[in-house]
Amino acid sequence: MSLFGTSGIRMTEDRLTEKFNLELGKALGSYADCEACAVGRDTRASGPRIQEAFVSGVLSTGVNVVKAGIVSTPTLGVATAEYGSGVMVTASHNPPEYNGFKFFSPQGALDSDSEYQLEGVYREKKFVSRQEGIYWEQDFIERHAELIISKTGYVGDSVRVLVDCAGGAGSTITPQLLERMGASVSAINTSQDGVFPHPLEPSAENLEETCRIVREGDFDIAFAHDGDADRACAIDSDGKLIEWDSFLSVLAFDKKRVVTTVDASMRLNEVCKNVVITAVGDVAVAQAVRQYDADFGGEPSGTFIFPDVHIFPDGVATIAKATKMVSDGLFYSFLHEIPSYPMQRVKVPCRDEAKKQAMISLKKNLDREYFDLDGVRVELDEGWILIRPSGTEPFIRITCEAKDEKKLSNYVQLGTKWVKSALP
Repeated sequence: MSLFGTSGIRMTEDRLTEKFNLELGKALGSYADCEACAVGRDTRASGPRIQEAFVSGVLSTGVNVVKAGIVSTPTLGVATAEYGSGVMVTASHNPPEYNGFKFFSPQGALDSDSEYQLEGVYREKKFVSRQEGIYWEQDFIERHAELIISKTGYVGDSVRVLVDCAGGAGSTITPQLLERMGASVSAINTSQDGVFPHPLEPSAENLEETCRIVREGDFDIAFAHDGDADRACAIDSDGKLIEWDSFLSVLAFDKKRVVTTVDASMRLNEVCKNVVITAVGDVAVAQAVRQYDADFGGEPSGTFIFPDVHIFPDGVATIAKATKMVSDGLFYSFLHEIPSYPMQRVKVPCRDEAKKQAMISLKKNLDREYFDLDGVRVELDEGWILIRPSGTEPFIRITCEAKDEKKLSNYVQLGTKWVKSALP
């Protein structure tokens, strides 16, 4: 079984033993071709222990290490761009008993081929042994903040913003950045002790208390981070969580060319004339943004890339850009122009070993034209159906969108029928 999932390595922290972390560091130092490796971590209590062993492994291969401290993942991206390699000790939105690693190059998160090669070095234990490297500490938060401000500008203090840092790494930069931009900022859940006040996935269910604070307060907009602040969601002035696809469409509204993924809503196509579709995942989005020289890239999970800042998913820049749009009177103007279509996601049980054959059978027997860049997507008269095998669970996932609830129900039934008939 591969060490890598859909977003780096994640596992319960008890499995991240000193031996594993040390050898993984040796593997990276043996694999990487860089001046130095920048290493950062989020606020999880297990972070210092895991980072210490990992850094020791990297140093043993002769590669130098720059310790960035507790930082957001996009801040670590700034360090990576300078030194050529970056590693974030984080489990993003997973519960506190988890931790893990995200690996980066100046082009963004490592792609699957690079992860495969790195894992090969780890498993074969073909570690380089050189004179031990050196390490030093360096602050990249200020540089990240200055970079965002230089590409975003300032706002008036009449813009009232609430930021929920979720006890994560976003507390190191986002509230302070917004204050420097000129906004009137209230920040909650800013502790960095590894105790998370609510689950870290930015969802309506997990942000009920945050939404209540917005409703009872006087805010123009609110935002919430996940654990490592590579993502951010938005809450409107009425305390209602803005749908991911609508937030994506607002951020993309005035862009000339945008990149999104096969699971994104068709509402984006109604506000952007030039939309490039790619596979799911921030690696694919970043690659397409570079390839097509796009102004913006994003997916409806809340991963947004602003190439004028850098090529890394950046929840901090997301909040800054959205706040600027509120200040300029554009955010809600754009939001009100975006249509809202019903969407539903269902999953059909399927053993991991049977997923590949099921997808082959689905394509063979499907009597419709389909798009198979990532899974199978069928365009219908007033909507679409996307069928993809889950990368983390024993299911095949079906996503449907339509222009009304009746058609949506029909599409869900049709997609489910297709999948069940394809199961071995």
